Amino acid sequence: MKEKPCVDHDYCVSVLNLIIDGEANELEKTFFNTHVKECLQCSEYYSIDQAIREAIRKKLEKKEAPQDLIHLLRIKFKESTRS
Repeated sequence: MKEKPCVDHDYCVSVLNLIIDGEANELEKTFFNTHVKECLQCSEYYSIDQAIREAIRKKLEKKEAPQDLIHLLRIKFKESTRS
């Protein structure tokens, strides 16, 4: 693995974001998966990014909104669309 700085780090980060968002094409996925095995800087960035996203996922809880809040929001929405 290369220990020198990545010459195309901005591009690699943009491809990583596409991959995470599910918007990368096969060529971009192949490029990144090959590149990250050879580039220490991108490999570390990828590992840190994965750890951060996993920590956020674990902290987030899906909670259902109280029914009275849902009812109030529906009323307010209907009032705002009557104009």
